[in-house]
Amino acid sequence: MPSKFRILVLACGALDCFAVGTCYLFGVFQPYIMDYYGVDSATATTPYTLVWIIFTLGQFIAGPLLKRVGVKMAAVAGLACMGAGYAIASILDPGAFFAFSAVYILLFGIGLGVAYNVVAATVVRWFPDRKGVATSVSIGMMGGAGILLAPVFGGLLEQAGLLVSLRVMALLMIPCILFTHAVLRDIPAGYMADYVPPAKAANSKPVRECTDMKDLIATADAWLLVALYFSLVPVYLIVSGVFVSFGSGVKGLDVQTAVWFVSAASITQVVGRFVIPSASDRVGRRAAFLSVLGIMGVSAALLVGGSGLIYAVAFCLLSFAYGGGVTAMPSIITDRLGTTNATQNIAFAEIGTLAGSVVSTMLINTFATTPALIIGGAVACTLGIGSLLAIYRKA
Repeated sequence: MPSKFRILVLACGALDCFAVGTCYLFGVFQPYIMDYYGVDSATATTPYTLVWIIFTLGQFIAGPLLKRVGVKMAAVAGLACMGAGYAIASILDPGAFFAFSAVYILLFGIGLGVAYNVVAATVVRWFPDRKGVATSVSIGMMGGAGILLAPVFGGLLEQAGLLVSLRVMALLMIPCILFTHAVLRDIPAGYMADYVPPAKAANSKPVRECTDMKDLIATADAWLLVALYFSLVPVYLIVSGVFVSFGSGVKGLDVQTAVWFVSAASITQVVGRFVIPSASDRVGRRAAFLSVLGIMGVSAALLVGGSGLIYAVAFCLLSFAYGGGVTAMPSIITDRLGTTNATQNIAFAEIGTLAGSVVSTMLINTFATTPALIIGGAVACTLGIGSLLAIYRKA
């Protein structure tokens, strides 16, 4: 039988994911990073795109760390690492952009990966009967950070500057660490062991329990999930890192309007994080992801061809699809690969995030923003739809 305690675990997961979601405020910070360190837009954005590589590494660290110190302390370690990254970045001199990049990419990135992976895997294990809803409430709060904090930090950055804003960001980690230490824990032995998911949620294909890396490497669905994850990343990373500067410099938005739309996009991202995973419990993962990929394709086209409000609204649509897709990924991963070793299985699928971040960085540094969006959008949609159809080839 489900435990009432899992509601408290879900609340803890939501708070932790709110902390993890501060990573999505980089677009608000980026113009101030450019100004403080005296670098151009592409250079200032590079730490954000590269941090997703270390994010994936952090997820692989999460599994062994969890087995060694337990769910609670692994999550605390991830959050503390994030806070330390913000704190150290807040004391650097204007000539230390390399140091800023190293701290943000390595320290913050590892903490980000560990905290996200431990929370995502733990919440799913507590809610095998409501995977989509549980990930909506917990991982969905990653976008909540943008809704509440983008306008706050937009004003703080303008009034107090980059370093003070980074110090405030570090302080936000403290209540999250304290609540996690008090609440978070893994499921007890035998918890809901007799639960059988309805055919609609799993699209009628049996779950394969991947218990070690050898299982994952030999499982076609594991690699297809990597490709599906990849398809969600490039366009969103390209746009979110330069949305304010590209929108104000090329697409006809003034800076204040662009910052406002960062907040608006965070709202749509949260809506997507609640709607798509929850709907996938009812309509099936395949139908939910087909809708995500379709919306991403349309929004990518509008981002390329539109300007002004069309460009801004397209970013909101993209954020809706991205938020819904990445939040539903733990559900589809545990459907296909099992929950016995969920931290490892989720981390393996996140190789797609790593590959997507590498490709995003290459596109940004090789092409202007518009051709980078065209290439990234075409590749992502083609690969995403193909991998999704292959995953459910027998459904």
